[in-house]
Amino acid sequence: MKNEIDYLISIYNTNSMLLINSFDKVTEVDSLKRLNKKTNSMIFLALHILDARCFLLTQIGKPTKNPFGKYVDWAKTIDEIKVYPKLKKVLNEWRKLDSIVVDELEKLDSKKLSASQQFEFPGGKKIINVISFLAEHEAYHIGQISFIRKFLGYPATSYE
Repeated sequence: MKNEIDYLISIYNTNSMLLINSFDKVTEVDSLKRLNKKTNSMIFLALHILDARCFLLTQIGKPTKNPFGKYVDWAKTIDEIKVYPKLKKVLNEWRKLDSIVVDELEKLDSKKLSASQQFEFPGGKKIINVISFLAEHEAYHIGQISFIRKFLGYPATSYE
């Protein structure tokens, strides 16, 4: 029988596959495009959820710095960011970070999952609440990336 973390790991694995697939054949130029001045670009969203994964790792006991912090840590809005890392580099770092996230999640026991942490998330202040919320947060933003992809004329994101 699976425990609660196994289901969440499955969601993180699916999210990761969908993120990578969302950028299939997307050009560097297209990754920077915004549908209008009120929306985010694909690469900005990817950097945002990569940063959230670094936060997740830190919360579960593996302090991790965002490898692209110099591009985004200081910015309050997307409009402040003028230079982005190369898309290929972002996706390569995502792949590396993904395996670390999964490995670290697999190590968590029920005691750690029910441990308290300082931030309030839907459901409470336990580690499991952080993990659950950030899985949903990630899926939400990957959906946005997939929508932008389709809007830019690319085929729908593949689930394979």
